[in-house]
Amino acid sequence: MQGTSPVIKAVATWLTALMLTIAAAVVVIWLVNAKVYGPGKQVEDYLQALQDGDGARALGLLNAEVPEANAALLDGEALRASTDGLEVLEITEAGTTVDDRTNVEVTYRLDGIEERSTFELEKTGSRWMFFDQWSFRPDSLPSVRITAANQNEAVLNGTPVVLPEGTNTFAAFYPSRVAASFSSGYFEAPEQSGVLTTASGALDLTLQSQATPELVDAVDARVREFLDNCAGEQNRLAPPGCPFYHLTDNRVEPPITWEIVEYPTVEISPAEGHWGLAPLNGIARVTATQTDLFSGAQSPLVEDKEFSFGARLSVTDGGISLTAVIE
Repeated sequence: MQGTSPVIKAVATWLTALMLTIAAAVVVIWLVNAKVYGPGKQVEDYLQALQDGDGARALGLLNAEVPEANAALLDGEALRASTDGLEVLEITEAGTTVDDRTNVEVTYRLDGIEERSTFELEKTGSRWMFFDQWSFRPDSLPSVRITAANQNEAVLNGTPVVLPEGTNTFAAFYPSRVAASFSSGYFEAPEQSGVLTTASGALDLTLQSQATPELVDAVDARVREFLDNCAGEQNRLAPPGCPFYHLTDNRVEPPITWEIVEYPTVEISPAEGHWGLAPLNGIARVTATQTDLFSGAQSPLVEDKEFSFGARLSVTDGGISLTAVIE
């Protein structure tokens, strides 16, 4: 049998190499198209933009409409904090529909809880003929409403924000964790938080403001000062402007002295847009010598008198004002 021509062998070898090269190129194009330009990669890039605090890039990728709300959560440290600790567990692409759309589901752990978010993307063209171009379907960003009684400011994901008339609404990306709190020298509100997982999601966080120990101590000192001044009004059974007094049919001889044996407990709470004090209850002791008008007998007067009064509290940047209300 006659041997194969060297030319034919060379052509066959060349064709085989060409076919292998074409097959390899097809595989490379497929891999690049799926891993670099696929819908899952767009979602990865979006999540990375959130973690980088790059709100402009995240918003450009998500192709979302921003609601009329405060934008404090949409960039920088507040945005970066919203995905702090985000652990992506799985990104799953659904099959492409006839209208070139697909859903990408992300399973992740945020704030210690496993969550899922789904993004809808559509094929919008191609790049360099071989690579698909995917874009997020337009949607609207979710929002967070923060309410704080008697406060016009708060800290949102570590960023100070204003709360006009005690409330404000903030636009946010998803997935994200939003945490609100407040702390100052005189008032504080423990942290309240929630996780946004969808474009249609919304959070309503209410901060429960309360007086700090520093404020309670400062008001307690003012109350004690007021009562000590009242007790210092000697030789009076009813010190003027004070909450305690002693009524008797006997004649009371000076010296008449008062002392506070039990000071009120200070309790401060929000009330109709201001801070109010609970009734201030205590015990004062009067000491003197009394004479019975019928028998003329003298005896020591030592009597404890329970008292109660209210006070108006005003706390401003200039300090604390306390005004006793004596009925």
